Amino acid sequence: MWIGYSLVYYDKAILGGATVFGLATDLKLRVVINPTSKTPKVSTARLSWATSLFYFGMLAGLFPLTYLFQRFSIGKVVGTVVIIWGIVEMSTAGVTTFRGLYAQRFFLGFTESIVPTAFLVVISGFYTQAEQTWRQCLWYSSTGSMTVIGALINYGFAHIAHAHLKSWQYLYLTAGALTVLFGIALLFLPSSPADAWWYTPEEKIVAIERLREGQLGVRCSKIKISQIKEAMLDVKVWIITMMMGIAYIINGAISGL
Repeated sequence: MWIGYSLVYYDKAILGGATVFGLATDLKLRVVINPTSKTPKVSTARLSWATSLFYFGMLAGLFPLTYLFQRFSIGKVVGTVVIIWGIVEMSTAGVTTFRGLYAQRFFLGFTESIVPTAFLVVISGFYTQAEQTWRQCLWYSSTGSMTVIGALINYGFAHIAHAHLKSWQYLYLTAGALTVLFGIALLFLPSSPADAWWYTPEEKIVAIERLREGQLGVRCSKIKISQIKEAMLDVKVWIITMMMGIAYIINGAISGL
């Protein structure tokens, strides 16, 4: 999960590095307004829209994709969607216009939206309540770590010379290929401890009994209206929603710099 969320963060931040490597110039994301005047201005509205459309796609994908992995095998659904996400990311190398980038960014956000929610479901299905917060902090810490690792990766791609493609194209191809490999690994992710292929029958019983203490259950694929109402009336849910919303806005602003 640490690797997966690293890819999520790097995917959002990669636009900034690609812009430095010439994507903004090649796709005309920066437009000079009144070039003949004494004080011409440069509009970055197209770049801002390219950044924002990612989050519109993420909002659009949250409900349908969450429903899919709740209804069916979480590993198969999440793995398939992540593989598609990687393919969409690699397709950025073939984009030739800013309109094409708009479409790519929307579908990138759409497919990527499944990861954070799926990871939370995995955490709640395998760990007790006392263990969940620390595990979530561990994979969420990848955002800071990937800031350093991503900078090193970008530094390496910046030194590519005399190649058939631009540096920013190689950047997206590499990130997308790594995402596809991660999606293939997720195909083997079990939906619950009862399906975990690395546990013996005795260990499966122990893993399930650990969850019984917190009255969490193992897995339920049925949508319950009473639980939806309970969540909507819970102040903590709205506080977390605001926190995540602010975090996404900040990440979007950083990506557009």
